[in-house]
Amino acid sequence: MMSRGDKIQTFDGEGRENLPNVVKNIKNYMRGLISNGIPYPVKVIFFTLQGEGPMLAYNQLSGLDLKIIAVTFPATYTIKLKTGGTYPPDMPEKVRKFFDGVEIPIIRARLPFDDISGAELHNKEMAMLKSALSVFGGSMPLAIQAVLQATDSGHIPSGEEVIVATSDTALLVTASTTKDFLDKTNGLVVNEIICKPRNFNISRPQPKPSPILQMPSPFSEHPTILEGEVSQTGRTHLVDE
Repeated sequence: MMSRGDKIQTFDGEGRENLPNVVKNIKNYMRGLISNGIPYPVKVIFFTLQGEGPMLAYNQLSGLDLKIIAVTFPATYTIKLKTGGTYPPDMPEKVRKFFDGVEIPIIRARLPFDDISGAELHNKEMAMLKSALSVFGGSMPLAIQAVLQATDSGHIPSGEEVIVATSDTALLVTASTTKDFLDKTNGLVVNEIICKPRNFNISRPQPKPSPILQMPSPFSEHPTILEGEVSQTGRTHLVDE
């Protein structure tokens, strides 16, 4: 079994600014396996929007003789803008041509957990599944779906250990098809978390804590005098400071 025993590497927050460190952590992980005489996974899947992750991995991991696979959103995917409009993101043509030249396949199809029009029960179940996976990080559902897509499309055999990465997360996973995803025998397994965000500043931003009320110390040199009156119950009701 592939394992280095090192602790999980964490980032301060979520987002694409972590991508160079994700690739660096994958490289260090591979080196750790090699130095211990452990076979390393020969396939790396990247969920990517514009191809930046697979491109960086191709440049940084070229000496490891890896098969890199790019998984992206379907052609019908659109991003909602703050202004209220939408736009369909697309991988640049020059990037697609480069990937074609270096034999990095691009998988672009409906994601396994996407909604289906008219299937309300299915959509609720998928929303719950994505929400549950998101407790490990906002991009965790995309990482899992990338493995399912790569396996469904025949680029990875079910049961093979592969590395899957997003812009801020990398995992060692035993691959599975979407059909067998939750199967106890043939289902997908997250074997190791290589790196992930520690704080979910994008997917689950935390509200700022309320200010703590500072009470005067009874040992202060200048104690605060509280004026009040004693009620019939014997309790003091503060009037002013």
